[in-house]
Amino acid sequence: MIMNDFITFVKAMIIGIVSELFAFFAPIGNNFMALVWLFALNFIFGMLADILAGRDFSMRKAFSCISHATLFFALCASLYGIGHYQQMNNDVLHQCVSSFCWILVYCYSTNIVRNVRSLLRSTTPAFKTVDLLYSALTLAFVKALPFVDEILKQRKEVKNADK
Repeated sequence: MIMNDFITFVKAMIIGIVSELFAFFAPIGNNFMALVWLFALNFIFGMLADILAGRDFSMRKAFSCISHATLFFALCASLYGIGHYQQMNNDVLHQCVSSFCWILVYCYSTNIVRNVRSLLRSTTPAFKTVDLLYSALTLAFVKALPFVDEILKQRKEVKNADK
């Protein structure tokens, strides 16, 4: 009987804590949902690209993807929590979290588009569309400018000299 009461108490505590966390993070719930979609698409298209390239499913890569997603959720939640407890203006706080999420969307979208590109045949219009999108996301057109190539070479030389 005592054990049943204890289990009921623990369940109630867990439900209470989870409910409080959901209520606390409700203002940035849309950002969290966007990140769920982003990380799910990244996982799915990464896995498809590996399978169609003839590579086996890698638990190491899957765990890496999940751990990165967890890290970024924790960072997003931390940004919001720290800002909230420092009594930041709500608009500024939401803008900070939103900016962080947009940076993630850009970086992961580039990876997703690269994986989708590898799934398509190079002769199809879909490939050409995705290839153009990938070029735009990676700013590949900037590399075509002569002075940019020279700047990149100089940076590489400086980086190699620092080693």
